[in-house]
Amino acid sequence: MKNIHVCTAQQSQYLDMKICKQPRTEVTKKATTRMVIESLVDQLIASNLISNERLFEQILYNKDIIWIQNENINGHLFAKADITDQLKTKTNSFMMYMPTNPIVYEVNGEHYHLITRIDSTRAKPNLERLSQATKPILSAARVNDLLCSIVMRFYETYIEDLSQVAHKNKELINFVEREYQQFLEAVKELNDYHLNWHPRGNGHELLLKLIDNLQLLKSRPGKVLIDFSNSHSYVVVESPYRMFKQVQKAVQAL
Repeated sequence: MKNIHVCTAQQSQYLDMKICKQPRTEVTKKATTRMVIESLVDQLIASNLISNERLFEQILYNKDIIWIQNENINGHLFAKADITDQLKTKTNSFMMYMPTNPIVYEVNGEHYHLITRIDSTRAKPNLERLSQATKPILSAARVNDLLCSIVMRFYETYIEDLSQVAHKNKELINFVEREYQQFLEAVKELNDYHLNWHPRGNGHELLLKLIDNLQLLKSRPGKVLIDFSNSHSYVVVESPYRMFKQVQKAVQAL
């Protein structure tokens, strides 16, 4: 008799999904707003801290992060390649995804384009947006808001996944929660000042520095992070989905 294995809710979030960026030559000579989004997306994919399945559902193809809708066609950070030409702004028909030389990622064999129509509107990040009702937009995304939403959801997902592992690493969870809270407080402080949030302004540059200083985002499984709140303390970064798979293999070997 053949054994039938049914995935639990926890197991389903650790299913294997392949996300590969396709080769591409940059043709833009000057820095543009979408480049910082592209760089952050690539960094999160390379980190291997959460499963690709979770990364796709929680960030890359999540309405809470960004939701483009044109009639019945939907797009997010990622949009399926075969519908990107239909996702245009109503006012001037600007393409929401680069029509020539697009930024392409292969997800389980299917091509997706990264959003490239990212506005330079002087807008400070809205830290409450993830808790508000999701609404589709027909204009460009705002870069500072988008950067913060991606970082926030990544931390929340990583903390949630760490908390579900049977043998919880409380020191690592505490470290990540503390770094996340420090980031939120730092952004709130930036929002209190009359900064220039244009992509060439000081507000945008200070936000990029805050993100660049986040230890977790530069990590890989096994990396040692210094806990600056305690000069004699450190934590070792772990990948929740890899830990879960190791436990599953051990159980199956019994």
